[in-house]
Amino acid sequence: MGSTLLIVGLILIILGWLVQFYYSVGRKLFALSLKFVVIYVVGCILLAIDAFQKGGGLMGILILVGGALAIISGVFAKNARKYYRPT
Repeated sequence: MGSTLLIVGLILIILGWLVQFYYSVGRKLFALSLKFVVIYVVGCILLAIDAFQKGGGLMGILILVGGALAIISGVFAKNARKYYRPT
């Protein structure tokens, strides 16, 4: 079960980056995508669960910190989009 969480978590993180790449390159929207943040955080949670199951407490905490930073960045990006007025 543990390696399944690892694989699924990594696939979700890669998928999240592909979504962000599509928005940045394909649609020329360089703000952080909410879809990216959600997919990335879910992937981080799965990686952290896997790390905790394998006894890697510090690794799990560091992965959760990375997920928390993605959430904070997403909140700031959402607020920036709210106040941004293209000319």
